[in-house]
Amino acid sequence: MNNRYEMLNLMRTMANGIVAAEVVADHVAEVAAELDAAGENAAADVLRMLGRNHRVRSMELQGQLAAFSGTYADLGLPRF
Repeated sequence: MNNRYEMLNLMRTMANGIVAAEVVADHVAEVAAELDAAGENAAADVLRMLGRNHRVRSMELQGQLAAFSGTYADLGLPRF
């Protein structure tokens, strides 16, 4: 496989990872709110921490994707 397709594949994988991390973070936040309402504050705190970890991972992937997009553009190839 040539470099162009490998890079596009990696960028697609990163984009999918960003979406997945955000979806998980949103769901975990909803469950944490439900647990808070039920008085299960300790469990809600754990889920909020998990949600934050997923949001941080999403931001890391966004940064990596931006860097790859810049590299891809420097190669003179079509934009992602």
